[in-house]
Amino acid sequence: MRSLATRPKPIPTLYVKSLGKSSDQDDIRSIFDKARETAPCLLVFEDIDSLVSDHVRSFFLNEVDGLEVDRLDAGISKRPSRFDRKYHFALPATPERIQYCEYWRAKLQDNSSINLPPQISTAIANITEGFSFAYLQEAFVSALLSIVQKKEEAANVMKASNGAAIPDSSSDDLDKNPVWQAIDEQVQTLRREMKDSRKSVEDSGKNSMLSDAKSNSAVSAGFGLVR
Repeated sequence: MRSLATRPKPIPTLYVKSLGKSSDQDDIRSIFDKARETAPCLLVFEDIDSLVSDHVRSFFLNEVDGLEVDRLDAGISKRPSRFDRKYHFALPATPERIQYCEYWRAKLQDNSSINLPPQISTAIANITEGFSFAYLQEAFVSALLSIVQKKEEAANVMKASNGAAIPDSSSDDLDKNPVWQAIDEQVQTLRREMKDSRKSVEDSGKNSMLSDAKSNSAVSAGFGLVR
């Protein structure tokens, strides 16, 4: 930590000694949000076993998913009961992305206000090359929330103007289907975020943080470099 702080371009250290009384997801989210804001930085947890309780462990691991596992302290990545095994999952291919879209079609088939025509699964799969299942889920969830918001806004306009039409979600024509339009928009947004994230990683990778970090003894249960 000292060598990072004394660099010509210092690398900040975020030291987490305790969480709020509830140790809930908001506490954990705020820590990782702060770490990403100050990245590249060294994120230190004094006693990870007491900080991360059972009911938030899955959430914590999802946040850690944004870090590079090979840059995690061995106390986190190799100690039994934390990451007992590591598996590499390749990004879903087109057939798998289509199947995932079909899952959403089946999930929403009883919702009369949302129309996902059969051809939408292949169309979405074709524009999401390189997306993980997490990114696919984000595209669907964000798109559906966007549709709900637009319908609420249209309903308010209709109420105010006594008769304005609410956008129709029932069209099978993808060019006119609000779900497809919303998902296409979200996919473009996510691609920009992915591109920006890769650029940030490449830029920060020019600093040899790993060699310096390994030369320091860990005073905590574990640490990870956030890039």
